[in-house]
Amino acid sequence: MHPLAPDLTQLTNEELHKKIHELTQKLTQSYRLGNYELVGQIHMLLDDYNHESQRRHQKTLEEMSNKNQQFDGIINIK
Repeated sequence: MHPLAPDLTQLTNEELHKKIHELTQKLTQSYRLGNYELVGQIHMLLDDYNHESQRRHQKTLEEMSNKNQQFDGIINIK
């Protein structure tokens, strides 16, 4: 986790995806300019944002599977 990352749980899904897009663009620019110190920092931030996005998707999937009776007979292998 990047030490300067804000609390990502407070962002809306739209804000989260917008920030991921912005960071991806900045990462591309940093590679083009050869600023590899900045590349590392952006990678850390981008990892944090992507992790939060994946956590939200997983939570939504779990909520949907808990509400759907179709999944009651399925064995959960983790």
